Order: sequence, then structure tokens, then C-alpha cells
Amino acid sequence: MLIGIDASRANKPKKTGVEWYAFHLIEELKKLTVGDKHQWALYTREPLTGDLAVLPENWYEVRAGWWPKYLWTQARMSWEMMRRPADVLFVPAHVLPPIRPEKSVVTIHDVGFHRMPHLYNKRQRLYHEATTKDIVRTGARIITVSEFCGREIVELYGADPANIAITHLGIDHGLYHPMDEETIHAALTKYRIPDPYFMMIGRMEEKKNVVSIVKAFDALKAQRGVGDPTVLVLCGPKGFGYEKIKAAIEASPNRAQIVELGYVPESDVPALVAGARGYVHVAWYEGFGIPLVQAMACGCPVIAANNSCLPEVVGEGNGIFVKPDDIDAIAVGMERLLSDPSLVADFRARGIERAKKFTWAETAKQTLPVLTDWIG
Repeated sequence: MLIGIDASRANKPKKTGVEWYAFHLIEELKKLTVGDKHQWALYTREPLTGDLAVLPENWYEVRAGWWPKYLWTQARMSWEMMRRPADVLFVPAHVLPPIRPEKSVVTIHDVGFHRMPHLYNKRQRLYHEATTKDIVRTGARIITVSEFCGREIVELYGADPANIAITHLGIDHGLYHPMDEETIHAALTKYRIPDPYFMMIGRMEEKKNVVSIVKAFDALKAQRGVGDPTVLVLCGPKGFGYEKIKAAIEASPNRAQIVELGYVPESDVPALVAGARGYVHVAWYEGFGIPLVQAMACGCPVIAANNSCLPEVVGEGNGIFVKPDDIDAIAVGMERLLSDPSLVADFRARGIERAKKFTWAETAKQTLPVLTDWIG
């Protein structure tokens, strides 16, 4: 039997959440399926690179060129499935090609576009609504990344719970772990970041609620007074609604102490996170929240929104939870992490232990039967 996987996102040179999910899942599935009875095909618009290109004997690459920037999965994969269909097709992102095998599997990472449509542009909303309705209507198997997200898909789209599999995401523990002082110092020197600092990593977009972080930082600085050295570091590419974030930074009396790094290579991220006094993640809505797990694995205490999946992922007692619109509460959380070493030590230990639960190997172990148990 042939199991096909859309590897187009995993093969992107610059990866964010969905791309890293696809990459790590494919790599772990390779390990689990070496020499098994199935054939595995990775469909890609560009030649596979790096580790993705290293394939077990029962895996192979299907290169499907496509010159337009968009619609590769919808159009080019449809053509491929019509010409040489897989027995099972898995797309680890929020869309399936219109022409596809009856046995198809897709990952829905969240449905924030439905709950909070104002946080997405019109094209994104229409696209995600259409693809989600198509997935549910045709009875494709759905993988989603948290119990919370599974409940949302059932409630908002009427999906059959029996068609939904929950597979928590993982992190690369070989990369994200506590760092020694020398490694942290080298990273801070490279990016010219003073100590102490708070950090947020992710796409700089409205749904991540970065404006509230900036305002909370201003409240913290006002409380601590002139001369306070604390810095806020924002790390990630620009996204929808960035102009509001930029306006908040420009209006801040502390804008000289707000550092925007843009996209940072993932190899540099762990040391930056490990050196932070706290990681602040107060998004309006999340399907999982990988950066929080990465921060905990590095021993960085977290301040998280008390909404959506975040309490499920962080776990009770492992961080500071706040309402995402409560600026004062976020600022108080920052102050606690600056002034209470015993609290920091406790959250550090708890976070490291909690993060051990989330591995890509476990994600793949839970995913594999979703792809294979209907083959026989």
C-alpha cells in the first residue's frame, strides 16, 4: 500500500510552526516505518533538501513542479492524485486537494479564524472556512493538536468526534534544553541584548496579542522607575496586523528598550530563550503553543494566557496564567519573575519536567495508526 505525504511545507527553507510540525513528524515517521510493509511517498514542489532527502528504502520522493506561488496542494496535488493516486494521502496542514483518495488525513492546527475572524485578513478567513468545511463534509480523518481544538472542530463544524485524533505536538529536545552561561552570553552578545529581558517568539501578528505585551512592559517600566535596565525582545517575522504592533512600539516611552529581532535562525533561539527572565505568550487564541513548551524545556519561566489550549499545554502550577487583555496582570507577572528568585527556580524545575512530555517521537507514534489502521 502507498501512503503519500504532502512534504511541501516541511521542505521550506524558513520554517515556522506548521512547517516545523510537518518536518519533525516526517522525520520521526521514517524511523518508525523502516522496512515496514508499506511504501511511503513524499510529494514536493522543490527537490527535498537536508534531512528530508535522506530516505529509507521504502520511502521515495515525488517531485511535482509548480511555477505559481500558491495552490500547489489544491491544484498540483489534485493532478498527481488523478494520475498516480496514493492509497492514503496525508496533508499535515489545513487543506486537502479536491481530487484525492477516499482515505485522506489532514491536520487542523486551530480554528481561530472562525472564533476571532477580525484577527485574519479576508483571504485567510475565506480560505480556511472553505477548506475546513470541505474536510468535515467529505469525512476525511482529522488530526488536531489539542483536546481543546478537537472540541472546537466538533462544536463549530459538526465534525464526527470518531473522525478526530488528538496528537499533542512535540519539540526538538536536542535543541531546546537548559544552556550553560557561556552559550547564553554568546547569543546575547551576537544579538546585542542586555540582561534582564523578557521574550516573545512568533509571527508578529495581531492574533499573538503583542500589543498587550508592549503595554504590560510599559506598565512594568513605569513601576520600576527611571534607570531600570529590563528589556523586551520580540523575535519573529511580520504578519497580519503588524502595523498595530509597530504603532504600539513607536508610542512606547520605552521603545529604546524594545528589541525587534525579526526572523532568527532556530539554532540561535534556544540560548536566547534560556537567558530570558521570562517568556510571555498571551495570544488571543492558540491551537497548541509550541513556543511555550520550548521555553519551559530551556528552563525559562512562562507567562501564558488563560485561554484556548494554553492551560492544557502548560499545565497547572507550571507558569503564571493571565487574562490576555489584563495589562496589569501581565505586568505583575513580569515583576514577580524579576523579584522572586525562588519562584523562578520553582517554575524552571516544573517547566523542564513538564516539557519532557512533549516529543516528536510521541507525536509520530500517535499519528502512525491514524494513517495505517484502515489499510489492513
